[in-house]
Amino acid sequence: MAKKYRHLIKHLTVRSGLEGVYDEPRFWLDSKDSEGLNAHFSYGFLNTIGTICHPTRNGETLIHPYDEVLVFAPCDASGDILDLGAEISIEIGEEGEEQVFYEPSVVVIPKGTPHGPITVKRLDKPIAHYLVGLNPDYKAEHIPRKTKTTGLKYAHLIKKFRGAWLLLSKRLAQPLKPDMARLKVMSPGNADQIAWFYGKDLEGLELNISWGFYCNPGIWHSAGRGGAHVHPVDEALFFLGLDPQNINYLGAELEIGLGEEERHVINRPTAVIVPKNVVHCPIITRWVDKPYAHFHLYLGVRYETRWLIEENP
Repeated sequence: MAKKYRHLIKHLTVRSGLEGVYDEPRFWLDSKDSEGLNAHFSYGFLNTIGTICHPTRNGETLIHPYDEVLVFAPCDASGDILDLGAEISIEIGEEGEEQVFYEPSVVVIPKGTPHGPITVKRLDKPIAHYLVGLNPDYKAEHIPRKTKTTGLKYAHLIKKFRGAWLLLSKRLAQPLKPDMARLKVMSPGNADQIAWFYGKDLEGLELNISWGFYCNPGIWHSAGRGGAHVHPVDEALFFLGLDPQNINYLGAELEIGLGEEERHVINRPTAVIVPKNVVHCPIITRWVDKPYAHFHLYLGVRYETRWLIEENP
């Protein structure tokens, strides 16, 4: 029997990097692959030192007609989510102002802002890098870079993980920024470490994003009905592997609920598109051979959830 929501399960496929933007193959997901979601997404790894992305051609910078975020995160779940183990440089603005950071960070690029290239200056081990553009499809204009400067004009666009809602659930008794409403529903299958950025953390963008390491089997939420809930805006849930040598390997198997009764199995890198007001969850990690990552993309400034909690008789 066909499942009503099967079309919302999107297995991610590797595509060649966009010419002059990324040389390495990556996962790409845009509106034609995501039920018309008003956003696009790309995920891969940074493995080498040099000017290697966004853009790769010397003497150029990029401009997008939409807002974008660029995320640089560790991919070693055995370590600390606050340890990037790299030095990253990005040039921003018409001035080509160079910003350098050493910690896991999100770079917010307001629409129309020249940015790039991105240079990896130091790399102790591979790191994960993903982008989210608030537009159905990727669009960019390549323009000549006029200058390169230093300064602090654009420093506020670099958002460090330690400034986000951060939970180190297996290492600290409490989060660095308490959010007890969310802690109440955290269960063994949920994140071991997670950084979460609300819209207010991202210059007011209509976007929430996260990066988390998941290492254990179990249900994700302890709320009634396994944490089934709905949102007033569209969301996408990404389940991603952390092996820089094999981007297609997830290393785990999960089950996710969509609608009132459907259950779907995930055992490869996958995006689950969740249109607004569609019931989703529980999520249950069935088994884990190797820790995996989860990232969510929520198209609103403020994260709003209505839990479908059954009352006790």
